Amino acid sequence: MVMKSNVILAVGAHPDDIELGCGGTISAASKLGKRVIAVFLSKGEHSGDPKVRPRESIEALGLLGVKEVYFGDFPDTEIPCSRQVIDFLEAFYLAHKPELILTHTVNDIHQDHRQVGWLSVSAFRNASRLLAYETPRVTPAFSPTYFVDITNCVNDKWSALKCHSSQKSKRYITYESMVNLASFRGSQVSVPAAEAFEVVRYVERLTP
Repeated sequence: MVMKSNVILAVGAHPDDIELGCGGTISAASKLGKRVIAVFLSKGEHSGDPKVRPRESIEALGLLGVKEVYFGDFPDTEIPCSRQVIDFLEAFYLAHKPELILTHTVNDIHQDHRQVGWLSVSAFRNASRLLAYETPRVTPAFSPTYFVDITNCVNDKWSALKCHSSQKSKRYITYESMVNLASFRGSQVSVPAAEAFEVVRYVERLTP
């Protein structure tokens, strides 16, 4: 599903969410020449400088092959469930016609992550393929059924995460946390390292 999509839209609530949740997948897709567009709803001002954090994500995603990175101005920790946010996200879908959307799972204890997951269901209601990634704050209800082998991209993901120096005190941004999760998800599907996703929607379209 992922590697056959030529245009991929990745959505995150805060700078670093996309890198944490699907950085390895994005790196693998970029290496195959796929176009990846990243959109963040906030600038992460609750956990750092709103000028610094976006720059860190631009640098990080650049290392993963992403050249198009956008940021909304919705308040960190208080992303609203509103028509304005839905319209903001839907505009990217209409403009770029992505074949695949990667976004937050609704099974997350962080209110912004959970909110973006639900907002994505509405904003991308016409999208054929929607996958939900995990962050370190997912609940036990997160139940992945789609996995991407990131064995050859683990180092790329770590290089990207290291760009978030303003967040280096966070436990979830360490190499151990990243590689342990990748190893665990990999062990579930018999590969050395993987990223896991919930399939929110998958439509197989038949063409003449």
